[in-house]
Amino acid sequence: MIKSIDTHSRYMTVYRGGATSNYVNNANYMNVGDVRFNTNSQQLELYTGQTWQSINMATPTVGLNPDAETAIDWVLKKMEQEKEAKRMAEQYPAVADALGAVREAEQQLKTIVALCRV
Repeated sequence: MIKSIDTHSRYMTVYRGGATSNYVNNANYMNVGDVRFNTNSQQLELYTGQTWQSINMATPTVGLNPDAETAIDWVLKKMEQEKEAKRMAEQYPAVADALGAVREAEQQLKTIVALCRV
């Protein structure tokens, strides 16, 4: 019997709720092979298309590898930086001009790289 599901990742979430509301996938679109953790029975269950069948095993561990976590950290930081730059560009014309220059330089770089590959 499964006692718990451990998540060893900042970006993985196991939703724990009642037997009818706790799906890894969207509860409104259950498909064969969908999985949920039933907190009433404390078991991982698999949807067969008609019923939920218990999966008896040891405590599963779910997580992302360190490279995936590093990549997500980088993306979140980059998104925050871009959002801040956009906010500042609305307030400061010099920032807006600099962002325009960066976008133009990025496009030029893409063009040059594409030409070098030919």
